[in-house]
Amino acid sequence: MPIRLPTFFLIQLLCFLLVASLAIAKHAAEDDAEEPHEELHEEPAGELPVSPEDDYSFMVRIEAGNFKRGSSFDEIKQYLAMCRKKDKGCELWWFEDEFPAKPIHLDSYWIDIYEVTNEKYLEFVEVTGHRPALDDSCETEKCRKGNLWQGASFSPRIRNQPVTQVSWYDADAYCRWRGKRLPSEAEWEKAARGPSGSVYPWGKKSPKGRAAYGRKWRGVFTMTNVGSYPNGASVYGLYDMAGNVWEWVDDWYHRKYYSIGRKKNPRGPATGEFKVVRGGSWVNYADSLRSALRRWSRPEVRFNDTGFRCARDANDETEKN
Repeated sequence: MPIRLPTFFLIQLLCFLLVASLAIAKHAAEDDAEEPHEELHEEPAGELPVSPEDDYSFMVRIEAGNFKRGSSFDEIKQYLAMCRKKDKGCELWWFEDEFPAKPIHLDSYWIDIYEVTNEKYLEFVEVTGHRPALDDSCETEKCRKGNLWQGASFSPRIRNQPVTQVSWYDADAYCRWRGKRLPSEAEWEKAARGPSGSVYPWGKKSPKGRAAYGRKWRGVFTMTNVGSYPNGASVYGLYDMAGNVWEWVDDWYHRKYYSIGRKKNPRGPATGEFKVVRGGSWVNYADSLRSALRRWSRPEVRFNDTGFRCARDANDETEKN
């Protein structure tokens, strides 16, 4: 939407757009982490049960109530210090979009325990004829290596890993097909942080041994099966809310939304240029796995570090016990 601002704020806006473009470039499928934090290991590719469209068995109900959204100024200064340990160019204003911290009220809702897997997404592709989960716009071999699907098939090794190379539109279509929807940004943040607003889904401790992060791209060995880190589960029992893959949410991104948005059931701006992604991924450092961190991507792009999970409204008259 058009904004009329004094010169100082116009300069700030230009800086923001520059950082956004750099963030998108860094976030692309061709990027790798510069320094791994942990050794990769094999996880058994066990079977995940198939959930019917009207089954809540593999979702968690988040009860109505308040939660702490965003970060205070003192917390942001701490996060700036964390960021500068890896990147001395970090600036305080990079964190302005998660300010201020304030209580937000959400009605009850349901959200998936796991990120959507390749196996689950293949069901959607086979039934609907929707495009496979891959970036077919690649012009370089390095980009093509980010595609784990070959057409509408993939290695059995990744069937229980989170699906990637899906745009926001792909994720939205999948959730609707399942009779669900993408979570709002506020719903995602509450599910990750709990009512008290913890730093990570599990609390304040290091992500080491609790999330897949800080990795180089190694094809089918890059990500882990969903649910591989029980010590990293959120207070609500949700897995991989930090690391593994960034997750699309429903909201359009607005840098000042936490200052101007409503305090009850916020749903983000009506329009925008970027959609919000949350949670960090296999390629990021620990500071990017914080549950309050906000990032953005164009809704049409597909990355090898971005997936999603679904949510649905609570309806006490139709829910199954």
